[in-house]
Amino acid sequence: MSDIYIGGVPFLALGHHDGRFIRTAGLFAFARRQPGSRYLVLHLEIAEGISRSADASHPRWGWALRLGMDTLLVHLFSRKAILPADATPDWETVDWHPQAQVALFPEPPVEADRSLPARPDSGAALQGHSASRIRQRS
Repeated sequence: MSDIYIGGVPFLALGHHDGRFIRTAGLFAFARRQPGSRYLVLHLEIAEGISRSADASHPRWGWALRLGMDTLLVHLFSRKAILPADATPDWETVDWHPQAQVALFPEPPVEADRSLPARPDSGAALQGHSASRIRQRS
């Protein structure tokens, strides 16, 4: 059982390059092992696929490496979280870097600004429709 908890959620520690093997949705944190059994969280994020997000292409990867990142903490959404009976919702066994970022609500993709076709004047369309019906009756 894991002894790493962030906000009451259990995490598993992996090598910082091992995220490529985790092809499922979950939470991940870039972290640095501290003396003893604690970790310093540098960045926490939610991902649809950890293998596609927690790698060298991530915007915070270089920053985290410069600060000594050596661990990737993961919580997989596909696994049931087993918590000790005395766990509280805010139970944490990690420390936080002062500049750590938390990205739990991903921004929706921004679409290019597209102009829509002009909407015809609804009154003119109705008038034309009415005129054609009047002609049909005559």
